[in-house]
Amino acid sequence: MTLTDTTLIDYLLQEKGEEKMKGAIRAKGHCPVCQGSFTEVKKLGFICPSDKTTPQRFFIDLFYRGQRIKLYSDKQGQVLDSYQRALNLLAHINVEIKNHSFDPSHYIKQEREKFYVVNLLDKFLSHKLDSLAPSYRHVYKLYTGYAKAFFKATDIRDLRKLDIVNYLEYLKKNYSFSGKTVKNIIDHFKTFLRYVMNDLEILDKIPTFPVIDYSEPQIKWLSPELQKRVYEAIPTDDKPIIAFLMLSGCRPGEARALKCKDVNLDLGVITINATFSGRVYREKRKGRRAKGVVIPIHPEIADYVRSRITNNLPEAFLFVYKKTGCHYTEDRLKRIWDKIKEIVRLSQDIRLYDATRHSFASQLINNGISLINVSRLLGHSSVKMTEKYAHSDIEKLKIDMSSVSLGREIIKLEGKQKVGNL
Repeated sequence: MTLTDTTLIDYLLQEKGEEKMKGAIRAKGHCPVCQGSFTEVKKLGFICPSDKTTPQRFFIDLFYRGQRIKLYSDKQGQVLDSYQRALNLLAHINVEIKNHSFDPSHYIKQEREKFYVVNLLDKFLSHKLDSLAPSYRHVYKLYTGYAKAFFKATDIRDLRKLDIVNYLEYLKKNYSFSGKTVKNIIDHFKTFLRYVMNDLEILDKIPTFPVIDYSEPQIKWLSPELQKRVYEAIPTDDKPIIAFLMLSGCRPGEARALKCKDVNLDLGVITINATFSGRVYREKRKGRRAKGVVIPIHPEIADYVRSRITNNLPEAFLFVYKKTGCHYTEDRLKRIWDKIKEIVRLSQDIRLYDATRHSFASQLINNGISLINVSRLLGHSSVKMTEKYAHSDIEKLKIDMSSVSLGREIIKLEGKQKVGNL
């Protein structure tokens, strides 16, 4: 069909009673042959009357609340490369105007880019990095990277529960993460959305997040007998710090950061209020809400602590590596621990953390110490964090179970037994 008599075609396409739409579709550019303007044939398209050429790009020309707005793409950033696409968009915008939900920033690229998830994630990361422990910054960058790779230029105002579900499936499909790691990544994204809602005030509410089921990793710990064997294998110069870790449940980074000024010999206590994050000394314990914790000095480490306090200045570190006279580094402790594992023939997946903090908590609970007291010694912000140690001793459970008896010898069942009526 040749479009020549535009007046006639317009007349034939008119529908009586049809509500006139706000805004108009315009052709972008001019005829490549004559450089003239294109002429619109309502509901069919644009054409150059003389050369019969058609445009390749379109835009919506709209007056809204006293302002002229030109829209060259839809909400997803798809350029208006066909008349039909532009017509559909104009119809959609009119529905939004009628429903009082039209927001030009959803369509104007420069405005829309401010709401891209990928751009807001960069802002979020910049906001958070200074408050994070140096050892955790790398993890936070990785988690942010996973979200950026998936959501890209998604408008955060359009996020729904389905998008979160799809992100969860994406992580499971493309990475070999444990259930705990997947939950951490999803929780990271939820923290990001809270930042967008509370700090940037862009969102009114956060989409519902799916419940993630995962198995807590089994706590690894050493029995008192095995722990003693490990201690005997430690070089004499390194025994003080390892003994302190085993007898206090203190985190290695916190033990490395202890200074003489943190000890009160009169009260017999040590205050833990700093830590090493990698190589960086931080005057704050691990954890967003972590406060300083006061623990008793164990009698078996008291002589070393007293000697160290008596002969050193307050700012001196409580535990120092004798060969250098400096505090223990993370790498130094790891090398010491790796050597001990070889000597005692421990499984390679047993960490120093397992042999000290985890073992300390597990042994206390298995000896009948209350969760509340163990929680206080560990410096946990809630007892719930300590509950993971409450089911660690299967041997104790066997002993407890043996207290129940039928008062008779075990009956050996041979062959198939017929079950009678009960």
